[in-house]
Amino acid sequence: MSFGNKIRNLRAENKLTQSDLASKLGVSTRTIYNYEKGNLFPKDIKVIKGLAEIFNVTTDYIMDEIDVKIMPEEESTFINYAKDNFGYKGKKEVEQLIEKTAAIFAGGTLSEEDQDKFFESITKLYFDAKRKARDKYGRQSSK
Repeated sequence: MSFGNKIRNLRAENKLTQSDLASKLGVSTRTIYNYEKGNLFPKDIKVIKGLAEIFNVTTDYIMDEIDVKIMPEEESTFINYAKDNFGYKGKKEVEQLIEKTAAIFAGGTLSEEDQDKFFESITKLYFDAKRKARDKYGRQSSK
């Protein structure tokens, strides 16, 4: 499915008008129209990431011909936990970590069970490192 068709379908599924989507994304309604018609493709990765966030899909789904569009629940939970506990910077770090580790699974050599175990391990390592950094470098309470 083309980029334009994906955007049109996702927008319709989410009951958004072109104007609604443009407002959420910070672009003009004309830009959304041109995306959907296939006349224009985003030049800024922030737009792709914004679309993925608005529609709760992966950037891969937006960019590629991949049919799996819903962000896995574990991934969404991981990102939300990072945001809640470590703020916007933590959320962005987790998203980058997920994007970088996605390449490991691209070849399809790991079973789904092994992928889940890997993801759990990475999640634990990430949060352990964040907690240690917070304990070591965070604000010290005055007693």
